Amino acid sequence: MSLAPAQAHEAYIGPSSEPIQLSAFLDSARHVEAGTEERRPLPVFAQSSAALPKEAREVWTCLSADEQESIKAECRVDDLRTILEDTIHDPRLMGHVTRTHEASVYAIYETAEPTKRKRKRPTLADPAQEIPEVTALREKHEAIKLKCWPLTMRAAPFIRPPRQPDHNTLIYVKQVGTGPTSEANSEDALVFVTIYTRVSWGQKIPTRASQHVLLASQTLGDLFEAIPCASNELPEEIRDESGKITGFTAPRRDGDMEVDRGGGAVICIEDVLYGDGQSQDDYADKVVRLVQSLPESKRGKLAKGPSMHDTKLSSLTIRLHEPYWILHAGNCEHFFSISSVRLRHPSDPQAGYPLTTQITPPLLDFCRVCTKVPAVYSIVGDIRLGESPFLICAPCWRGMGEPKDGAEVLVVPLPKHELGWTTG
Repeated sequence: MSLAPAQAHEAYIGPSSEPIQLSAFLDSARHVEAGTEERRPLPVFAQSSAALPKEAREVWTCLSADEQESIKAECRVDDLRTILEDTIHDPRLMGHVTRTHEASVYAIYETAEPTKRKRKRPTLADPAQEIPEVTALREKHEAIKLKCWPLTMRAAPFIRPPRQPDHNTLIYVKQVGTGPTSEANSEDALVFVTIYTRVSWGQKIPTRASQHVLLASQTLGDLFEAIPCASNELPEEIRDESGKITGFTAPRRDGDMEVDRGGGAVICIEDVLYGDGQSQDDYADKVVRLVQSLPESKRGKLAKGPSMHDTKLSSLTIRLHEPYWILHAGNCEHFFSISSVRLRHPSDPQAGYPLTTQITPPLLDFCRVCTKVPAVYSIVGDIRLGESPFLICAPCWRGMGEPKDGAEVLVVPLPKHELGWTTG
């Protein structure tokens, strides 16, 4: 069943929460830590022991060492973690678990969707040819008596193939900044932000592009600088004295600290526009003028706020899972939502904020000659290719040779997805 655009939007973002004032959250957390508001619940869940009432902490400290150790042993899951890690680190055991899971999913699909195109049936190894370790793991799984352990037909509506946003280009968390600053401390809060962008084949449908973690003491400008976007990698035009385009600069690399973020930006949160403040007439002023030029019945209640680089997250009143708007680089739009806010925990990274935890791999256009590898050039004005622009890979372009008859051809380098996508 296909989703209407509005339904698809709600499937990705929302529903939103009640307004949350982040400064009030931090104040409440400090009062709980000081023991002056033991019974007042925090507006957002926190993973710190400071969120526990003072009475609960006193009860734990009053227990003897043997009683504390007994409770820890009862709640400990080290045995399950050890089994899981041993299975994941052994390719033979992990391969068996993966093939068994795929076979179960295939059986459910085959029964639930008998009229649809058949999927490739996964093959299972012959039990007689299994190694002893795999046999022991299989028999252990078969001996599990939990009725909820195996997948049943009731799981069919909740099973789907992996989508592009389910993948991650990062192999470990990327440290974008140098936070925490001297102003940050253990009572600071972590703000979890998800960035969305429109899919190329359906401009009304958003898809997750990246996920980030910021400190409440950091600014909206820190968030904007952390977002990877192909617009930041577009090559600049090279013009001659007459203004004619003669070429393009090479794409900029991630290590370049002087990267131009597109010439302007604005972030809209709860009808307040936060411009980049890089000019006297920034994007926030332009959006306000655009809204004022609309008929009165279509005007929003937008107002210009301070610069994004001067606006700390802790000063905002936000709603969780509410889509907010970003515009930069002329007409490049993003949406973002705050999924959760919590206190910092001692196990959290101590530096490097903002952190990037997930980046969706970009979909690349393949070469239209060999159709085997991604294109790296966009060729404009070459009559030999039959269309302009024409996407082509480097080996195929070298094979084409230089254009003849003095044809004016432009070779435009495509973004390499290095600025923000790499882990370094």
